[in-house]
Amino acid sequence: MENVNIITIEKNIPIPAVVWERANPEKYNFIHSMEIGDSFKVNGNTPNFCPSTVRSHVYGINSKGYKQFTIRTLDGCSKNPTAIRVWRTK
Repeated sequence: MENVNIITIEKNIPIPAVVWERANPEKYNFIHSMEIGDSFKVNGNTPNFCPSTVRSHVYGINSKGYKQFTIRTLDGCSKNPTAIRVWRTK
């Protein structure tokens, strides 16, 4: 006997709203207290922070436009850094 999967195409099913869940909303609050010229470093020894996720969060802040940050990779490749430094520039 052959097992065949059948997919049912349905109409008028509403798309649910996107829900962004953050496990710890206070985790990045320190970024909002930074002044222009301040910087911080994240590497493999920074507890509870990963360079690539910090970079993604900072890019999200930049996209909103009210504060501006620049990021430089200190170790590793730019796609998967092992250490970064973030500066507030605006």
